[in-house]
Amino acid sequence: MKNKIFFLIAVLLTCMSVVFAAYTDSFSSQSRDPLFLVLIDSIKNNRGVGAVEEAYEKYMSEEHSDVEKSRAEYHMVRYYVDIDEKNMAQIHLEREKDFFNSITDASDLEKRTAEADLASAEYYLTGKLSKGMESNSLMKDLYEDYPDEYYIAVQEAFRLIYAPRIAGGSVKRAREILDKIAGDINGIAPLDYYSFLVASAMAFTKDKEYYASEAYLDAAQAIYSFDVAVPDIRKDNAKGLR
Repeated sequence: MKNKIFFLIAVLLTCMSVVFAAYTDSFSSQSRDPLFLVLIDSIKNNRGVGAVEEAYEKYMSEEHSDVEKSRAEYHMVRYYVDIDEKNMAQIHLEREKDFFNSITDASDLEKRTAEADLASAEYYLTGKLSKGMESNSLMKDLYEDYPDEYYIAVQEAFRLIYAPRIAGGSVKRAREILDKIAGDINGIAPLDYYSFLVASAMAFTKDKEYYASEAYLDAAQAIYSFDVAVPDIRKDNAKGLR
């Protein structure tokens, strides 16, 4: 069954490529930076705190913009929350705030994305409702202004999946966005592609399409193996398939 699902995914992406086209990646320089890729690999494959910190120190020691350093800190906050090291997550959150506050020479997209990431990181760490609402609002506004940015579109899909209906959540709308991304997938960065696969899996699970969800999770974990959300999605799929 899974082989059939993978085939259908491949056909879907191929067929849809002639329907949609427009997506861009304004953060492509960072997604091609070898040091950033090593940092993401060490985090997303959970290679251990020592490897993550070594990759982090190497990345931060080089010349990068405050926007880029802020984005690196965002991933560090999430990593330490995921391994239940909240004190270290707080340290990196404070660093993220410092870099965000130091941003001067950046585009509107870069500055607002850094702001949305900061609110998201703080919500991920603290669970404060106010930060969740702020993150939700910032990402919604970003998507309205930059609907053709891979990163923004994927994060908007996540927002629509996670947000309660009263706050504008809609799995149907999330899947519409994900379908559009699938139609123009060639220029997407590996990290955003991974996020696209996980978001798609979550949407399929919400719609009780469990086999499709499992196939997308398998494809995602072939890229990065560590994500605390994936086991929970698989548990929901297992319950649905009983």
